[in-house]
Amino acid sequence: MADPMELRESVWLWFLCIVATSTVIGGKLGAVFWGLAAEPPSDPAEFSRWQRRRRWSAYSEISALPAFATIGVVAVYYGALNPIAAVPISMTLGAVGFPLLLHGAQLLYRDRLKRLGISLPGEEASGA
Repeated sequence: MADPMELRESVWLWFLCIVATSTVIGGKLGAVFWGLAAEPPSDPAEFSRWQRRRRWSAYSEISALPAFATIGVVAVYYGALNPIAAVPISMTLGAVGFPLLLHGAQLLYRDRLKRLGISLPGEEASGA
């Protein structure tokens, strides 16, 4: 078993886990409550707000996978579980975090893919 962490290291680790998790939860709650329109608004001020919301929603979804991985490692370490228990914990949390990661990447790169003429599933290809 590894040497126990100092109190200061433990506090920092738990603080980072809480920040990462609250980022994910806050982003998802914000997307549910305030939603994001699929198409950008025509008003420049509204477009700026829409772009900012979309970008932060994507960042919160991308941060889900590292947050869940950290939670899994901390649970095994502090729960004094067998390291083999980390595998099903990581797989379960990864099954939740990986789709969030893909959706966040899709939000960030959808417009760039459209400009290149690449269509996403369920969308028609634009261009020649």
